[in-house]
Amino acid sequence: MLGFLKNKFETFDSDWRRTFIDGLDDAKIRKSAVKHAYWMDHEVLRQFYHNDHEIHKNVFRSNQPSPERIKRWHRRGVKTILNLRGKTNQGAYYLEKEACRRYGIHLIDFRLFATKLPPGKSLLKLKEIFEDIEKPFLMHCKSGSDRAGLGSALYFLFILNAPIELAQKQLSLKYLHLGGWTAGILDFMLMEFRLTSQMTGVSFKDWLRIDYDAAELTKGFKNFRENNHIFKVPR
Repeated sequence: MLGFLKNKFETFDSDWRRTFIDGLDDAKIRKSAVKHAYWMDHEVLRQFYHNDHEIHKNVFRSNQPSPERIKRWHRRGVKTILNLRGKTNQGAYYLEKEACRRYGIHLIDFRLFATKLPPGKSLLKLKEIFEDIEKPFLMHCKSGSDRAGLGSALYFLFILNAPIELAQKQLSLKYLHLGGWTAGILDFMLMEFRLTSQMTGVSFKDWLRIDYDAAELTKGFKNFRENNHIFKVPR
């Protein structure tokens, strides 16, 4: 029964998303996209909390911004928005794309995951994006906690050459990141780098090129979860 209801819901959502494919020029379609963002993408919750933080001068992180919030970011001088959810068919994405075009903000789509590690080449590509990005810029995911936290930690490591301990703080309860759950795989990756760096002095960039193995780290995280209490954060 639950499986049947889940399939019905997913079909309903998929059919709804397909109505946005041709853009939001039609007023009815745009209104529908707003409703989709509000109910299906949890904009109803983001009305009350934005999870906005300035992590370095002219570098910001937050949850998914609405068109009205993008307007406010424009007024604050933001030149670029880095969307760490990647290009999607969500109503929220089409609204974001439309708002960025309206206010002359450069939108960059780059996909990270909250509970899965990306290939090392993908993380090195993000380094290139950080090096070239026009500031001030905002990076965001859906809730502003996991993918935005990882992106912020990587900015600290790639661009600021910050100590790993400082980068790890970008994944914390302060930003609503729950490292004791499945998103703790992001903490586990940073912990493994910290332990290796303490022994060898390797830089994060070289660690990604030489030692990083997403599959092996995923296995290691699974073992960590099996051998520790459920709320333990990899540190």
